[in-house]
Amino acid sequence: MSRMALVAATSHVGAIIKNPDAVPERSSLLKSAWERLTVEIAAADLDAVIVVGTDHFETFNLENHPTFCLGVADDYEAWGEFGNPSGSLKGAPEVSAHLLEGLIARGFDVSRSHEMPLDHAYMVPILRLELAELPIIPLYINCNTPPLPTLQRCRDLGEAIRATVEALPGDLRIGLVATGGVSHWVGLPQFGQINPEWDRDFLELFQAADLDALVGFSDEEILADAGNGALEVRTWILAQAAAGNPHSQLLEYQPMEPWGIGIGIMRMADAT
Repeated sequence: MSRMALVAATSHVGAIIKNPDAVPERSSLLKSAWERLTVEIAAADLDAVIVVGTDHFETFNLENHPTFCLGVADDYEAWGEFGNPSGSLKGAPEVSAHLLEGLIARGFDVSRSHEMPLDHAYMVPILRLELAELPIIPLYINCNTPPLPTLQRCRDLGEAIRATVEALPGDLRIGLVATGGVSHWVGLPQFGQINPEWDRDFLELFQAADLDALVGFSDEEILADAGNGALEVRTWILAQAAAGNPHSQLLEYQPMEPWGIGIGIMRMADAT
């Protein structure tokens, strides 16, 4: 039986790669947490990893903006926008095809992409967690162009992903890494602001795996208290639902003013 072998989440801002040593007393703690997670991912012996992220109007724009989109390509090219990581990654087209079929059978009309170039939402975590040698399955969630999928719908999709993974043929070990958040304002006058209190309260709900409370937030509350960038927590909610665990572990949180974001790193399911 195939299984969801490891689930985790991390922020994805480009400065993680481009300015890694900012505020050394804080960034060093984040580095230690990423390194710990990297070791655990390597030990999980994954056959493929689903990387759940958004897009910053690189791949999807107003001409075609899906709510959910699954990559089904043999390989993926990176945009390398604004000095962010570039390169090529191998896909897992057979696993992607089974996932797509299973999600549609479970009531999710997920779009598919046979190309799907990747921006920093994917490439930064992939490089930071040393995922580039694994087959990658990118899953896109619209987190920035209303109307957005509800938080509950993202929870439901996470549960459907877990069920679909468990129904995959063979004995595959699949990982899932969610990317994005937490508090930050993008392209707004508040750019550079962080709300550490909101971040810590929100992350505490993840540690308790309190999905009912998490999906009870409104987008208006998130926008007011944590910024439009925090709408990316949809990916985290999906991951928590996919983990199926009664609790998660916050590996590190630090407000990183030079990066303009609160950085969270969480493990939602251990390697099994």
